[in-house]
Amino acid sequence: MNVQNEVPIIWRSPDSEFNNDEPLSASKIYTPKVLRGIKENGFNAIWMRGRLWELGSNSEFPELNDSKASERLKSLNQVIGDASEIGLKVFLYFNEPLALPEDHLFWANHPEMKGEEQFDGKTNETFPAFCTSAPRFMGLFNTAVSDMFRNLRGLGGVILITASEYHSHCWSHHPGNPVHKDERFPDMKCERCRDREPAEVVGELAEVWLKHAKLAPGTPDVWVWNWSWAMWYDQPQAEVIAALPKGVKLMCDFERGNLRKQAIGDVFIDEYSLGFVGPSERFSKSRDAAAKRGIEVAAKLQIGTTHELATVPNIPVIGNLFDKLVKIDELDLKGLMCSWNFGNTLTANTAMFGFFFKLTQEERLDRKRSLARFAESYFGLGDSAEIANILEAWDKFAEALGEYPFSNPMLYHTPMNYAPAFPLSFRYNGQPMGPSWIPHEPFGDDLSNCLSCFTLDQVIECYSLMSKHWNAGLKLFETVLSDVANSAGSATSLHCFEELSCVKMISCHIDAMLAICEFQKWRDGILEKDDLKPPCDVPADDAGLAIIARHRAAAKTAL
Repeated sequence: MNVQNEVPIIWRSPDSEFNNDEPLSASKIYTPKVLRGIKENGFNAIWMRGRLWELGSNSEFPELNDSKASERLKSLNQVIGDASEIGLKVFLYFNEPLALPEDHLFWANHPEMKGEEQFDGKTNETFPAFCTSAPRFMGLFNTAVSDMFRNLRGLGGVILITASEYHSHCWSHHPGNPVHKDERFPDMKCERCRDREPAEVVGELAEVWLKHAKLAPGTPDVWVWNWSWAMWYDQPQAEVIAALPKGVKLMCDFERGNLRKQAIGDVFIDEYSLGFVGPSERFSKSRDAAAKRGIEVAAKLQIGTTHELATVPNIPVIGNLFDKLVKIDELDLKGLMCSWNFGNTLTANTAMFGFFFKLTQEERLDRKRSLARFAESYFGLGDSAEIANILEAWDKFAEALGEYPFSNPMLYHTPMNYAPAFPLSFRYNGQPMGPSWIPHEPFGDDLSNCLSCFTLDQVIECYSLMSKHWNAGLKLFETVLSDVANSAGSATSLHCFEELSCVKMISCHIDAMLAICEFQKWRDGILEKDDLKPPCDVPADDAGLAIIARHRAAAKTAL
């Protein structure tokens, strides 16, 4: 794969806020300067989130019309034009047909289109799905998609998510795979969709997007993402792939769906990971299934950060990233989406990405030499021993991340993202951990809902190994970069300062998480010994105080 071949390689700005109105602010965020910076790091496309009902007008269903639609279209068209001059395409991500809250005027006027409902516990609202089987829905949907492509001339493509995330069609949050049916998901109530296959619904929606893309100038790409299709079918979800119309691209998660060998045993990777090179078994099988149908494949990965630790600018496992790109280079992929809505800062990770695609095929096969050349250029190093230390440090960081206790409950609910600020207390309320990807109050104080398939002892072993390997890499980094980082004036000294600071901060997160886990183990022992139940005060002793002291030290270093 080569960027010069015009295969879309997609990135985005960290200043563009996914959960706000990205199209409305697009022209202020994606200035020509920002676009050039993205281009210089090896990318040739950007993506933003779109909401279909906010990008057009409909005379038949005026309840859906938004007063700021024309402003959004003007802003997006400005970015499309600026990006085109620089050599970038603009993609929009859609989660459609995006459900509307129950009190929306549309449902009062058109209750016949209501489908399966979902209750959102965060907003305390109920969202009826747009029933794609309702008689008038397809007319509405075709008009909205057609208008969007007509209004955004020069759009590079669309990226479609069809399962999980925000509620959309009747099957979007309803598992069809018996493995995933439990008490949280009662049988489907929608009489029109309950006897349909989710694959049929996805294929039908994709057909609409493709039909109107073919009529648009430049024929924008239509990428259909396989995110969370496992809730319906076993991997590689061949049923959905078989229902896709020829002409779309299948975008597959690069790491999701594979076992990784760790010190604690085999661990299942079911999310993005910088600690696992990939491609996953699911990716490979999905690619094979698509090839049988003549459908091109793109890959979804994250090269800056992942949920393994989302609150730092980057996780600098540069060797792992290089190895990922070597694997990707071996595949006949037709695009890469390299980010989600966090971890989009331009760092050593993105610089390595751009560096890799400038290498010749022969150079890409010489890992050590290529990594040495990158370290030399990015940090301004000339001494071979210093460069060797940097390469060894990167390998230590990868070794550390490879021991992460990987599971979705661990990724989504542990306090890893805010571990240095997490309060340890001898007051125990028995509160489960909240979502780690959004601010929330109160803080939880019980890790039990994070442990998933692991024991607390296994998690402690994982974080102990992570701390050991990461801090060994940190020492090597400090030896080489400390003096340069404290100098001023050059781009390379700034790189040294930023990357060393980030590595130190990650060390704080890992050490703080280890203390948090050890504190729970200590507290569990006291609770059992003294037969205490939450809410309660746990009597302090030297062991508990020592753990808190270590946690305070991590917090102090972080500050």
